[in-house]
Amino acid sequence: MILVTGASGQIGSYVLERFVDKHDAVGVDLKPCSIKDLKDLVFQGDLRNYEFVRKIVKDVDIVIHLAAQVSVENSWNDPIYDAENNIIATINLLKASSNVGVDKFIYISSAAVYGNPRYVPVDEEHPKNPISPYGVSKLAGEYYCKIFADKIHTVVVRPFNVFSARMDPNNPYSGVIAKFISRVKRGLPPIIYGDGKQTRDFVYVKDVVNLIEIALKRGENGEVYNVGTGRETSILELAKIVMDIAEINDKPVFDKPRKGDIRRSCADISKARKLGFEPKTDLRKDLEEIFEQID
Repeated sequence: MILVTGASGQIGSYVLERFVDKHDAVGVDLKPCSIKDLKDLVFQGDLRNYEFVRKIVKDVDIVIHLAAQVSVENSWNDPIYDAENNIIATINLLKASSNVGVDKFIYISSAAVYGNPRYVPVDEEHPKNPISPYGVSKLAGEYYCKIFADKIHTVVVRPFNVFSARMDPNNPYSGVIAKFISRVKRGLPPIIYGDGKQTRDFVYVKDVVNLIEIALKRGENGEVYNVGTGRETSILELAKIVMDIAEINDKPVFDKPRKGDIRRSCADISKARKLGFEPKTDLRKDLEEIFEQID
């Protein structure tokens, strides 16, 4: 039995879809699942409650832990809530899982643990210097996985900028795409903060799910794996692609830079490649595919 936490979320819902076809899999989330085919597989519950967690992992072989508070802004507004959801919930799951004999624990972290990159592409050994409570809480979860590796097989996956048809405009790691698409659908040009030359590594959710599946089979205990494409895309390039898809012959609107905005970001995926991972993300093609599904 596989338990997917955060199964109503962007990545979690796709993970549950993938594994329910191949394994006995269920999901849990704080909020109800809005995806028709998954509704009956996702039950609601609070992972901050240890007794609840102990019950749900009782007959589980594998935990894929995606549940998290993912908003950087919210993490500043309420760092206690952020820590409870991202650290305490992770500790509860690790403790309960190790106590009942769960075989493997896959923790989905975030590129936010790196902070402002000192070099690009960013490998897993890059210094960790998160610049938000969210990044700190995700890194704390990684350290707990590391020390629990003596009791349970743990693998950490660090996604970069994930996008999909189910992305949340409020998520800073996919929100720029969702916001650009939302504007061009209303006939408005994208708004770019700063000069648009800042870069990101946009990775389609299917690649993330692929690496999670590979890490489940071949990930080494206590190890961490980046998941991205290994390619940088500037925000200007992204804006052009989105406007081309929408057939808008216009120029982006530029606004003042946002405080704390990282200049460059790109994953070194050499370690994941050694496991057999190869990204298939084609930014333009994938955006064309999901364009009509995004509000």
